[in-house]
Amino acid sequence: MQYRKLGKSDLKVSEIAFGCWAIGGWMWGPADDNESIQAIQRALELGINFFDTADIYGHGHSEEILACALENRRREVIIATKVGVRYENKKFRIDLSPEYIKQALDASLKRLRTDYIDLYQVHWPDLNTPLEVTFEALNECVKQGKIRYIGVSNFNSEQLIESLKYSKIISHQPPLNLFKRDYEISVIPYCFKENIGVIPYSPMAKGLLTGKYQSDAVLEDMARAGDPLFKGHAFKRNLAIIEALKRFAEKSNKNVAQLAIAWVLSHPAVTAVLCGARCSTQIEMSVGAVGWRFSQKELSKIETILATTTA
Repeated sequence: MQYRKLGKSDLKVSEIAFGCWAIGGWMWGPADDNESIQAIQRALELGINFFDTADIYGHGHSEEILACALENRRREVIIATKVGVRYENKKFRIDLSPEYIKQALDASLKRLRTDYIDLYQVHWPDLNTPLEVTFEALNECVKQGKIRYIGVSNFNSEQLIESLKYSKIISHQPPLNLFKRDYEISVIPYCFKENIGVIPYSPMAKGLLTGKYQSDAVLEDMARAGDPLFKGHAFKRNLAIIEALKRFAEKSNKNVAQLAIAWVLSHPAVTAVLCGARCSTQIEMSVGAVGWRFSQKELSKIETILATTTA
């Protein structure tokens, strides 16, 4: 495993971060808790020290499973969780009011069985609460010792720039993969310039870049069924691109998922990439991408595949 410093902090995190969304057993289909625990413990053996979850993943279940798997090993790891997505009366809403932040943080600390969180992240911007109010509340949590550092997720560049007026933000968590690159245009370059660590999620495009899907795939889980990447002509073209990327990866004795992860890690601004796993073999596969560095010629070849492949 290789490690990188996270933004302007003293956190040294593994290049592969264990993403805990799926182990919550929500949106991605059911998860086996025992397999999830084994996967987290296998990640520790492989040198992963960075675990990312959120209070909304499985409505708290993800945090509980992570705590169970890390029992007696809290001081060895860096735990990141998120706040802001509230579920009430079978509806989701964003709430970053000071009152909710305090309530949600205390609940996360209890579920994670810890008295502090290393990285507490704003999950999505709350358009109904001024950023100044949100970050003043988070700064108070830092002063109380309940969180060490503050991060954000899914912020555009304007929201990020304004947030920095009110708080020290060490990281940003945007989606980034070979098929979804919106944040490459403004947010990621800004993070690089300001030394804000970038922790991309969905490097394998919700599993599409694992290469396991065929054109007749039946998508039953919520996370994929509504995604345009899995629909119509775009889906067929994406599958053709993946076949070409498979051939490219095989020349280095790697698979297409490892190529997708290594590509994200090739970005100068990226500190670590979030790789979800529900079993040990999945996290072992992700770790296989560590150390694979592309030449400029290889990066250009990947871009050519993306630009010229047709369905």
